[in-house]
Amino acid sequence: MNILQTLLETYPKYNIDKQASSSYVEMYTKEKSDIVLVYAKTKQSNTICDIGSNKKNEELELTGSPLKLDLSLHTILDDTMVNDEPQLWRKEEIFHGPIDIDTSRQIANLYNKSLSDSTKENATPLWVLCNPSSAEKTLLITVQSNENCFARGIVTYEGSSTLDELDIEKYVDDYVAYEKIPEEAISLNVDCKYIVSGISYDSLTMEEQLNAPHGGVTELYCEWTSRTLITPFISCKVHFQQEVTIGHLASPCNAIWKSVSSLHNINQLLVDMTAAGMNSVNLETAVIRNIIPGMKRLNNSKRINNLLSETEIYTYTAECPAGGCICVTDDTTSLRECMNAMCSQGSSNDFTYKLWDILRDCETAEELITLLIQALKFISSGKIRPFIDVNNKTYLSKLVLKLSRGHSQTAKVLKNLRSSPPQALSLVAQVGIEKCMWEYTRIMSLLEHSFFIAGIWNTDAKSHESIEQINQTINDMTMGGDFTLNPFESLTGTDHSIRLDTESFCIEDCNDLTVDDFASLKKHGLVNEKKDVNEVPLISDEIDISPWKNLLMKFAQVHVCLEHLYRAETCLRADFAQLKPMASKLLEHYVSDRSPVKTVGQLLSDPVQKICIPIANSVVQDHLKKPALWYRLELKRKEETEKLVRSSKVTYVFSQMPVFPPQVWQNLEPPTEELAEVTTIEELKYNCTKYINLSNKLTRKL
Repeated sequence: MNILQTLLETYPKYNIDKQASSSYVEMYTKEKSDIVLVYAKTKQSNTICDIGSNKKNEELELTGSPLKLDLSLHTILDDTMVNDEPQLWRKEEIFHGPIDIDTSRQIANLYNKSLSDSTKENATPLWVLCNPSSAEKTLLITVQSNENCFARGIVTYEGSSTLDELDIEKYVDDYVAYEKIPEEAISLNVDCKYIVSGISYDSLTMEEQLNAPHGGVTELYCEWTSRTLITPFISCKVHFQQEVTIGHLASPCNAIWKSVSSLHNINQLLVDMTAAGMNSVNLETAVIRNIIPGMKRLNNSKRINNLLSETEIYTYTAECPAGGCICVTDDTTSLRECMNAMCSQGSSNDFTYKLWDILRDCETAEELITLLIQALKFISSGKIRPFIDVNNKTYLSKLVLKLSRGHSQTAKVLKNLRSSPPQALSLVAQVGIEKCMWEYTRIMSLLEHSFFIAGIWNTDAKSHESIEQINQTINDMTMGGDFTLNPFESLTGTDHSIRLDTESFCIEDCNDLTVDDFASLKKHGLVNEKKDVNEVPLISDEIDISPWKNLLMKFAQVHVCLEHLYRAETCLRADFAQLKPMASKLLEHYVSDRSPVKTVGQLLSDPVQKICIPIANSVVQDHLKKPALWYRLELKRKEETEKLVRSSKVTYVFSQMPVFPPQVWQNLEPPTEELAEVTTIEELKYNCTKYINLSNKLTRKL
């Protein structure tokens, strides 16, 4: 861009670049569009260390640290990590240094002249970060001119005061006098933001995000048009803004996400083996579990032995809860309760499900296949009779049942599995696929969305209905009463769905010999050594993995909804009734053709997901009674801008914390330790900054 080249040649020591709007510019414009930003280049020495110290963080605030986070909501995973507090500027902006006001004006004038004959489309606004040490305490100046318009603006620091001292009527009167217009001609808009919990880690790497002290951030964004800075409970519009980190090491939702991520890796291995042959994959290096620094390493061989020992001791005493689920009961009152139960005891007593929970944690494909063969070999000894849920129709469950009852060709079965990695991996992955479908459906049944979720796995016509349509159908069928339909009836019809009835039990066929009976008869030579009624042909490679790619995408989409709902429940202390409409909006956003989530791999490499949805004021009323992190008041004319020769807009920002990075803010009012110590929540001070934007229509051509 020639215009920028001229600026760079004239002012080589400054950073001049076209980029996305900085946080402090966006605070006044509400726009994320591209700008040309000019600031001084600062040295990086000591700055990174400073931002990492709690003392420095406190010194960056004019009034100490009034906003304290509820750290009990998240586990601190690493004692050496800094426990950050929220800030209004982005971390990379700590290197943005201010420019003296005279030079800033010269830069703006040169840019303005260069744009004088540009079209509106080519006129990118210029913003210059200023040193506020001058009498006017100027923080920013901006210019955006073209052949038909001359627009300019300035941001200044106006001091600090408590919320009660801020007089909105005075700001209105000042604008009326400035514009010389009647008061009723003014358009007024107020918005604000509350940080409920957490902090954003946008600038961190993927591994750092998964280890960060917080697993996301939960905020409330409110706006209204009445003349008050006190949030009006009834008339304000509230948006729920939240970001979650998928796979964060402290999230109990990992009880199911670990399955999804391992299935993603197994599916990729199977695709590679299908395309290039099974010898194309080195099993000893093929990754099943993605190891993140800070993640706990597990002794899976020991876990397998414990599972087999436990099954041997309690072989006939497995609990058979309704639906086979042990993490969701009639008494479950929260997602937290459900996910914690899934973390501690799993979701089912089914042996193959418990086996999957171990095998998915294997670091390599070689470890997974070795442990699978080890488990099947022990089962074939006849020492245990594993509990298999009646609805578990996977090949592995059939194989486990047959081997436990004695099979004449056990050695051949195990040898074939050992020599055919794709067969072994697909046997195991099929269990994981079925288990994930079942678990997500059970969890979402707590929010009465199991019909919609069931439709996701089955690509039938109902899957295209909206959540509202499905819920209305349910309501019509039940006449609005308490009768509960079986939410899993629709999970039938394909080989890749799972049917969950209300009861589970050990499969007992009266025509089959028990292990003890068979061993006794064989000992006395009463049965054929090679054949018995339990014989089954060797499991052929019949598992079709083609539907798995789409199912894994659906798992990723539903999981993002689950993470958002879990965090919302925890931070807002919301119940199922309050979460239900939120779940509808999340599912409509994420589980659709327009979803921002397309693959599991996408979430593994970029784990942070953000959402902004309207929320009922009643759900967050207690939070709205607290002081907001910042308030923004915007004043302008009601008339359309096109009808005016000159238009103006004034924006006031009242913030608890500095809007600008420390290199700029430290030139205003350096805080003292005494002030930080005596400050209380009643004496909370808000920093006031003012942005005036003027735009004149003109014709430059003679």
